[in-house]
Amino acid sequence: MKNRFVIDIRMIGSSGIGTYIQNILCVILKNYKKTNIILLVNPYFDYSKILRNFNSNNLKIITINSPIYSIREQFEIYSKLIKYKIVLFWAPHYNIPILLNANLLVTIHDIWHIVDKSPVRFLRNLYAKILFFFIKLKKANIITVSNFTKNEIIANTNLRSNITVIKSGIDKFWKSNKSYKNSSNIIYVGNIRKHKNVSLLIDAFKNINNSSFKLLLIGNSSNYFKKNNFNNDNIKYIDEVDRERLVEYYNNARLLVLPSRYEGFGFTPLESMACNCPALVSDFPAIKEICKDGAYYFNLDNKDDLTNKIIYLLNNEEVCDDLIKKGRKIVKQYDWGKTVHETIKIIDKLLVN
Repeated sequence: MKNRFVIDIRMIGSSGIGTYIQNILCVILKNYKKTNIILLVNPYFDYSKILRNFNSNNLKIITINSPIYSIREQFEIYSKLIKYKIVLFWAPHYNIPILLNANLLVTIHDIWHIVDKSPVRFLRNLYAKILFFFIKLKKANIITVSNFTKNEIIANTNLRSNITVIKSGIDKFWKSNKSYKNSSNIIYVGNIRKHKNVSLLIDAFKNINNSSFKLLLIGNSSNYFKKNNFNNDNIKYIDEVDRERLVEYYNNARLLVLPSRYEGFGFTPLESMACNCPALVSDFPAIKEICKDGAYYFNLDNKDDLTNKIIYLLNNEEVCDDLIKKGRKIVKQYDWGKTVHETIKIIDKLLVN
């Protein structure tokens, strides 16, 4: 049986991880067009547009029906791959196949499931710890998207070797088509979950007491947040949108606010900067590492500080103009071409070995 390079792209429809996969997959496939590749897919995403230009002779698609983060996925992946000689398995998330005998490459965006000690997340936390145990046992090669995530891995899992920081890029799709100064919308973009700290933003917005501004919460609530529990007509929940609509929301926004308590990278401030929308973000270390001086910061534990910073930016166009100027320079530092180039160098070494 021919040697195979396996890529798990089941999370291509997710937010951060999906953005990562979508922006590097096609270049990876083109680079290894003479390599026998297996793509693991989920049954719910339409892959036809992404894969239509690739030769089916060396590309095999295998559907994994089991839920991600489940014991079932481990047995299903193993049973469907056991007949192939796998040289390298690349997981763009840490849910590696623990039963498979192959070189492993895993991209770790963050370790929230490890550091989140919530009782309701006990099983997910336990599963994550088991996976990281096997990542260490199998001496997997690790790509992380920030120095913060690398340090988090070292501090929380005792993994220290074979960790390479390769930062993600920002798509040139995100661009400005109008001035932020004509808008009255404050936007949040992202999943609405506990660690995203959206409740702090809502409370801060209510304290502004300015009916001329609206707060738009754009993203997947994942049943964490009740859509109509705002008690404020100027707060609107907008379900997850495609990026054609999302770029319009950025371009029609006065301000983006990212109040997260935990991030591994953070695409939304960079997307906002690319669209010339000022970004106000929490002072969480990973966000500061990525955004540098292209964003304005507030204390993530202080509602009053967030309220005051929102009011300050709404009333100071000169400061916002300076943020936009700096943000454009920051965005240029994040190039998917560089991300792919550095990733291919690691894959090449592992395929040879």
